[in-house]
Formats: sequence, C-alpha cells, structure tokens
Amino acid sequence: MHPDLPYVGAEVVWATRHEMARTVEDVLARRTRALFLNARAAMAMAPRVAEIMARELDEDEAWKTEQIRLFRETALHYVL
Repeated sequence: MHPDLPYVGAEVVWATRHEMARTVEDVLARRTRALFLNARAAMAMAPRVAEIMARELDEDEAWKTEQIRLFRETALHYVL
C-alpha cells in the first residue's frame, strides 16, 4: 500500500474481518503500527485503507471521508 512500509491490503481485510478493527486509525495505528513507523506513509495509505474497510463493513462514501479526515488529524501529531 506504500513503498516505505511492508503492509498489504489483505492485512486490512484480516483486521476488519477477524480482529474487529472498525476505524482507519485502528488499522494503521494498532493493527499494523504504520502510524508509529512512518506517519507520512500512513497518511498516504489512509484512503486505500478506508476503501478496503468500507467495502468490508458496507459503509458509504461519507464514512470513508470522515475516517480519512479523523486519521489525518491524529497522524499530524506524529509527523516529525
């Protein structure tokens, strides 16, 4: 999902289906730790993560937009 980090979309699907991840922040901060390893890369990954999660959770465009906004708001605190 980003060349600087080793994570793939299947991990988002797994976290959503089997680990009860319900937010983009949950996946990028807690399940993969991407936020803590590279906040800029995690912010770039957020739209793709939101897309995958929305499909898995049957959420709409408004949900995706809000998840991306909320994640970026949080991630900005981790950018050096």
